[in-house]
Amino acid sequence: FDSSLPAMSSWALSIPALEPTGIDQRVLSALRSSVTRRSPGIVVAYGSSTGTARAWAAKIAKQLPGDLDALSLEHLQFDTLSTMQPGSLVLILLGTCEGGAPPEPAATFCAMAEEYAFDFRVGKEFLSHLRFAVVGFGSSEYAEQDFCRCAVALDKHLSLLSAVRVSSMTLVSDTTDIEPQLQSFMTSIMGYVGKMASDSPEGTTVAEDELNSDLESASSEGEADSAEVEEHDDVEDIVETSCATKPEMVTARQREQLKKEGYKIIGTHSAVKLCRWTKHQLRGRGGCYKHTFYGITSYACMEATPSLACANKCVFCWRHHKNPVGKTWRWKMDEPDVIVQEAIDKHVAMIKEVKGVPGIQAERWRDAHTVRHCALSLVGEPIMYPRINDLLTELHTRKISTFLVTNAQFPEEMRTLVPVTQLYVSIDAATQSELKRIDRPLHEDFWERYNDSLDNLRKSRQRSVYRLTLVKAYNMEEAVQYGQLIERNCPDFIEIKAVTYCGKSAGSDLTMQNVPWHEEVRSFAAAILDGNPVLRDTYEFACEHRHSCCLLVANKRFKISGRWHTWIDYQKFHQLVERRESFGALDYAAPTPDWAVWGADEEGFDPQDQRHFRNKKGAQ
Repeated sequence: FDSSLPAMSSWALSIPALEPTGIDQRVLSALRSSVTRRSPGIVVAYGSSTGTARAWAAKIAKQLPGDLDALSLEHLQFDTLSTMQPGSLVLILLGTCEGGAPPEPAATFCAMAEEYAFDFRVGKEFLSHLRFAVVGFGSSEYAEQDFCRCAVALDKHLSLLSAVRVSSMTLVSDTTDIEPQLQSFMTSIMGYVGKMASDSPEGTTVAEDELNSDLESASSEGEADSAEVEEHDDVEDIVETSCATKPEMVTARQREQLKKEGYKIIGTHSAVKLCRWTKHQLRGRGGCYKHTFYGITSYACMEATPSLACANKCVFCWRHHKNPVGKTWRWKMDEPDVIVQEAIDKHVAMIKEVKGVPGIQAERWRDAHTVRHCALSLVGEPIMYPRINDLLTELHTRKISTFLVTNAQFPEEMRTLVPVTQLYVSIDAATQSELKRIDRPLHEDFWERYNDSLDNLRKSRQRSVYRLTLVKAYNMEEAVQYGQLIERNCPDFIEIKAVTYCGKSAGSDLTMQNVPWHEEVRSFAAAILDGNPVLRDTYEFACEHRHSCCLLVANKRFKISGRWHTWIDYQKFHQLVERRESFGALDYAAPTPDWAVWGADEEGFDPQDQRHFRNKKGAQ
């Protein structure tokens, strides 16, 4: 038993003030007076991949007497459990990784639990002295058989070794608020802690037969609860059948986290945020790559989404997985005109707030109050919103161009999509195994959906872009396979961009080492074209934006009379939409200025602006 873990003799006589608001305060009040100095020890351990299990383990540990610290399973030897005092309590909060596997730090502990449970040399009473409870953290949106699978297995293996449950196993899904899902678990645990710490007249702990009676009851309840879950098609169904109305998409915790990161939440499922390139161009410090490639005005562009939920959990997601996930729309739904109006209002309000920032150009600041472009790429999967076509129409009616990004997991929605100014598809991998590893999709048929989406894009006349986000050690060994994927559907443009590193995140192990240099992006793009004769005859390098480590490969049909036409005539696009006639990408193509084309000295930086470089001594 780890001597650093406080035993009963070091416990205080009161419970710390940090208390979950969803738990009956009368229960906690009644327990304050029941904690004494003569009880076995308590361990709160966790295995976490995104930080959720770790955070809740720490919070629960603080609820328990003695101001305990949560312990990573990485530092807990499994056979240590056999040396703990009789009646000791072990609480394990375990996250879930791809395919239902445990997080890497907990993998050894879970593997040893399974090995001990089925090793004939280990007695079946190996952990009979131990009391335990397991909480699994996952997403019910993933395949049912994978939902908290490692936690279910660990609970089973501990039970096979005769450890006794003090609470039925709890499976927590990130699709709804976590705290209410833990309420029953915490009530059981606090009740048991009160019993194990109660003194009898002789100063000993509560009678063993009384404990066993209560524990057997809890154990049987847990088995009954598990059987009940198995009778449902999906754990999600249990939640939905208990709700008279559809829930809001964003939980209170998610809403708070997103707000802290600068998101302005709209209604129940949408958001808007001010892009850094908007502020850059307002200060005359250059526009984004879409300004270079397609001629948007960065300071007049609004970045928004009508769906914060996504069907993937990409390893490189720059939102650090603060947003919800889902395979289908199962939430309340706001009206598209309300979403658009509120998005514009909140965006303009943010523009007004930067008026006093040093370097803001007054003329651009005034012009920025009129939104001309909308990048539907902020976070989540915009195409999931059931009324996406109405929302696009609302934007076009206001003469706002649309740049819609999708992860290629909703082929039917892509097939029925109304014309957008430009439709992006994120092509994060070229093979099934790599797509699963890098995008971590919720759908079991993700590869079929991926290819069906690309096929539907080819059949449409939408102005199309494949966007490749390059992550070193993940998807930069597949140049030939990428070429085959591109050849299959021949999009109008291919954006190849280095991943943006957004700092350390519990949901990802990426570092700056995973970010390719601009020269590496160039080399990979060249390898795609050089490795495929069809692509060499069909595509050429058209533009680059060194500041973003991004370049544009364009179909040669956009090179008209020897000049690239990658820019967009936005006024012409709105005219074509109003006519409600069929039209194609070339119908509103515009010439690309010399400074923006491949090989220009500016390397994609607009000469009207002044580029600022930053080094260790500051801006230059």
